[in-house]
Amino acid sequence: MPLSIPLPAGAKIIINGAVIENSGSANISLTVHNKANILRDKDVLTQPEANTPAKEIYHAIQNAYLFDANRGEWETIGDALMDRFVIAWPVSAPIVAHLRELIADDKLYNALRASRRLIALEAGESTEPPAHPGESYIEPKPPRIDRHKEIGRIKGKIAELERRISAIDEN
Repeated sequence: MPLSIPLPAGAKIIINGAVIENSGSANISLTVHNKANILRDKDVLTQPEANTPAKEIYHAIQNAYLFDANRGEWETIGDALMDRFVIAWPVSAPIVAHLRELIADDKLYNALRASRRLIALEAGESTEPPAHPGESYIEPKPPRIDRHKEIGRIKGKIAELERRISAIDEN
């Protein structure tokens, strides 16, 4: 079944690693007739934007999805990042397990979407998906935490774990 994608003037989309831009002044519609890895520009996270552990995981899954030639390398990076994330955020274990399941089942786009739950968790937001795609889920927000302090704390934990691993490897 073909996929029709509206592309507003000036918008970009990535299809199988190729960046396609509507350089015209009018909105257009693209139709894709076969299986392709597609990502809209609003869903793309650049390397500089991947500035937290959860966003680094999203970035790794995104690159595994978009660049099939380097997929294994990006999956390995993502796996290591997920290991570290679960240690720093034990509450994320079910989400990470779900991500790993999706990746193993070759459902990288679904894994990419599901990894947004880690970004929400890291930001102190709800990780529950909406009950229905068109319905928003509203949950009372927990008390705000200082994100910079929390990120610093997590990075410190990760650095400490890396030191311990290095010490074990040296023995």
